[in-house]
Amino acid sequence: MDLKIKDVRAEMPNYANYKDWQRPGPILGIAVHHSATADRTTGAPIGNAHTFFDYHVNQRGWAHGGYNYVITGSGDIEYALDEKIAAYHAGFADPDNSEGLEQGQYWNNHYLAVCLAGWFSQGRTYRDDAGRTQPIPNNFTGPSPAQMESLLALLQQLRKKYNLPVENVRGHRELAGNATTCPGPNLDPAQIRVALRAADEAEPRPQLEPDIPSSVAPGEHVLLLPDTDKYFNAAMAYIWKFQPDVSFAVDEARGRWPYVTVVGNPEAISDDQLARLRVGGAKLVQRIAGDPTAAQTTLDKLAETGLRFLTKPDQPAPPPGSWRSYTVQPGDTLSLIARQLYGDAQLWPIIFEANQDILSDPSRLRPGQVLKIPPKP
Repeated sequence: MDLKIKDVRAEMPNYANYKDWQRPGPILGIAVHHSATADRTTGAPIGNAHTFFDYHVNQRGWAHGGYNYVITGSGDIEYALDEKIAAYHAGFADPDNSEGLEQGQYWNNHYLAVCLAGWFSQGRTYRDDAGRTQPIPNNFTGPSPAQMESLLALLQQLRKKYNLPVENVRGHRELAGNATTCPGPNLDPAQIRVALRAADEAEPRPQLEPDIPSSVAPGEHVLLLPDTDKYFNAAMAYIWKFQPDVSFAVDEARGRWPYVTVVGNPEAISDDQLARLRVGGAKLVQRIAGDPTAAQTTLDKLAETGLRFLTKPDQPAPPPGSWRSYTVQPGDTLSLIARQLYGDAQLWPIIFEANQDILSDPSRLRPGQVLKIPPKP
């Protein structure tokens, strides 16, 4: 899809007073909202960035509007608030920081906000001038095809720009601390993630058999190890022979080294992470698969034969139904993770059972933990 975005940032109320603001931390995800606005006579979505920001600023008294992007009922994308500015879209009162989410500002500080104009629910009502409750026709109770096409295209563009995993695309109601049905009962965030994964799979994969370089300069090659205790000793002969840089932070390697050798199975360093390294500019990314013993056998053989890289292509991406990994985000629960990855929150015990080596209590997750995710039964 040819993504056309209308930049309306400078047209928003109070723009001059906040245009140079900066969000206090990195962008880690995207939240999807609906405006809960519908025409009372037809049920069709109404509103755009101008009307939403006018309400937020001039009626509610906010410094700026609540969304970075607005998608109108016709599918037009409006860039309403600079991405570098934290939108007021999912904050909640938590002065004691009992949730551990930056006094309720975590989602505002770290998630972009995309709002679809419309009210995606049945049984909508309003109060007329006499105070009587009146029904809104049950038409346009879900996003239009044009809106969904624009939404998915925008989400993919933002995910690539900020290197965001699909699990960090969430509906407003999935954000911890927020008691809401947004983006409406008729818009399932899990299905959005399904569509994004399908789009990822449909994209052309990077070349799997790049040219093996004849020489590598110091500082151009890194050996990525998932676990220093398990894999460092297994890689010692290889390290002494070729003297690559060594790192344990795979997500910080993007765009830093042109040649990358990853040691370990996808459960420790996922194929999605490898793909992001390639997208980030790495000329060669190869995996030495296996447990420490198997990896050492391969690495020792490479050192003995003077081969820095495998001459065969990477291992292919795991087939559907294979295990994968997930990094715990602030506010996550096993139920939320199960809903995101399986589409069913009741399947959380499957994840708990698979991770009892690091989880003793299903209610106690720590941000940064890497969970093993079994296939959906």
